Amino acid sequence: MKNLMIENKINGKIKATLKSLRKENGILSLLFHDNYFKIGFIILAFFAILALISFFYLPYNPIASTGPLWSPPSLSHPFGTSASGQDLFSQWMYGSQPTLFVAFLSAAIAALFGVVVGLSAGYFARADEPLMRFADIFLILPILPLLIVISTFVRPTNFTASVIIGVLSWPWMARTVRSTALSIKQSPFIEVAIMSGTPNRYIIKDIFSHTLPLIISISIFSATGGILFLAYMDYLGVGPITSYAWGTTLFYAQTSNALYVGAWWWIVPSGLSIGILAMGLSLMGYSLENAYRGVT
Repeated sequence: MKNLMIENKINGKIKATLKSLRKENGILSLLFHDNYFKIGFIILAFFAILALISFFYLPYNPIASTGPLWSPPSLSHPFGTSASGQDLFSQWMYGSQPTLFVAFLSAAIAALFGVVVGLSAGYFARADEPLMRFADIFLILPILPLLIVISTFVRPTNFTASVIIGVLSWPWMARTVRSTALSIKQSPFIEVAIMSGTPNRYIIKDIFSHTLPLIISISIFSATGGILFLAYMDYLGVGPITSYAWGTTLFYAQTSNALYVGAWWWIVPSGLSIGILAMGLSLMGYSLENAYRGVT
């Protein structure tokens, strides 16, 4: 009887904790209440599970000829085959791996550079001007043409493509974090901490914790940019062609005149996947940004 009472008490506390967490204006409340976030999360989860499955299982070798040439969708080849008889369903599954890898690694690299520069510029007044002028140089650079130029000298792998995209994408993160850090620095609790002689590392850590939801939001948007930039590079033939990302599939479809011969099945799945995944991440980023700014 006593154990039952203790168990009920613990369950009551768990339910109360979950209930209070749902009321908070954060990621957990988005999962329970925000429809945009739910849709985006479901889309991301679908492609993440697809990438995980493709890591262990594929119906066919994605680069081997396993069927008739130019075959439309069928039971044995749900997405049809290419001009070389490759199974496009297997290529589509496999293509989720490099797409997600480049998207999130490039976003992490952009976040690393952007947060360090943004917090430094926002907190240290003397560093603000030179760091922001340095960021402005990157802001005016045309990213896609620059990616093409760099790719002619360094044939990118998935890793190098992530590094290139991330290094060229950090200024947006830096400027947003800097602006937010400046605002938080002027708040009473930070001013009191500065006047009381609190070490800078503790104050910066506190500012970082307050900007973290916004950093996550911008990182999600950066991942969206990583997906699109990788697709651009692959489609133009300057990306990591051997990775068979979705943009690579479109590149081979274009060079094989798939549209001319009416092989729509070679184009539609990969093209739609790029757009749907980018939309899903954008919905998540939009919801997180609204939550941070107190809109939702």
